[in-house]
Amino acid sequence: MIQFSKITLDNFLQDYWQKKPLLLKNALPNFQTPISPEELAGLSLEEEVESRLIIQKSATDYSLKTGPFSEEIFESLPKKNWTLLIQGLDRLMPEVTDLLKEFSFIPSWRVDDIMVSYATQGGNVGPHFDHYDVFLLQAQGKRNWQLTSQNCDMSNYIQGVDLRLMQTFNVEDDYVCETGDILYLPPKWGHHGISLSDDCMTFSIGYRSYQGLELWDSFGDYLAENESFKDLYLDPNWQDCQSGEISDPAWQQAKKLLKSVLEKDEFIKPWFGKFATQLDKNANDLLPEPLAKDEKIYIDELIQIALNSEGIIRDEVCRFAYTETTDKILLYINGQIMNTFSAEEAFIKLLCNQRVIDIKNLTEILKTSKNHALFEALCNQQVIIFI
Repeated sequence: MIQFSKITLDNFLQDYWQKKPLLLKNALPNFQTPISPEELAGLSLEEEVESRLIIQKSATDYSLKTGPFSEEIFESLPKKNWTLLIQGLDRLMPEVTDLLKEFSFIPSWRVDDIMVSYATQGGNVGPHFDHYDVFLLQAQGKRNWQLTSQNCDMSNYIQGVDLRLMQTFNVEDDYVCETGDILYLPPKWGHHGISLSDDCMTFSIGYRSYQGLELWDSFGDYLAENESFKDLYLDPNWQDCQSGEISDPAWQQAKKLLKSVLEKDEFIKPWFGKFATQLDKNANDLLPEPLAKDEKIYIDELIQIALNSEGIIRDEVCRFAYTETTDKILLYINGQIMNTFSAEEAFIKLLCNQRVIDIKNLTEILKTSKNHALFEALCNQQVIIFI
């Protein structure tokens, strides 16, 4: 886990998370980037990789290009003031995904992705703010970060620019981050990061943000799909009503009906499990294909493969989570409620809490026949693989 040095983890979660920024010097001592700038550039040439190039020409003149790129583009770049961004690198490189274990104090289903940037001296993406939490890990080189809590609203954008740049940016904090430093930023804090070296690499561990309307629409879709909410609207007492008036008791009855469904945990809990583990389109496109019927591997063979492996690992793209009720446990994978085939709760929790299950724990799991059907299903869907 990352080192908080002068404060405790409890202090961070209570006083900083989603409240105010925090600079953690040497949070990951002796950190070494798992990817080089050359490898990052190579990935940006690939069709399935989401990449961007941002070149600053003047104070408010930024050029934005989206990948895939060609080698000729990189050969034509200026020596300074440009940034290459690769989105979702944790879905592409297990070595990058492994970084998430350093942030296990926040539930894994809250993570959106890890974006990696490489910048030459002066490279930056302009002063801006986001609507999500992010840990900015300095992986290589140096970067100057300037922060502000002021004017972080949609009216403070420069018009006619490819990027959403803040027009007014009153610097409140000014930091220099070196290798292993981490800057935490909550939602809606303005930040401007400028590379101070030609080898600047920053890893952005971003967390999902949920807008109220997004939650409302998703919950309504869930109720419709499951035909779960068929209660009827009941009229109020119509005494002393006017023919054309929608009286307060009338709309209050509708409010009462809607509030009643929000109080039903048997609806809310499974819906949120599906919502929180659903994938965006880019991630969904990277999902592994389930094995065809003629390729299916059955449990006896899987056990033999397992015993000759080092364990299992979840696919980098997949999202696992669970919820508990008084009589059962629900397993969610990639926005779906999975059939658990009456597997042991300990196995389901282990799958969700640990991305890697070593051979010792896997051997114990496979000793219990109740776990076999779920294990077989997940292997054939290729959401877990042997290592």
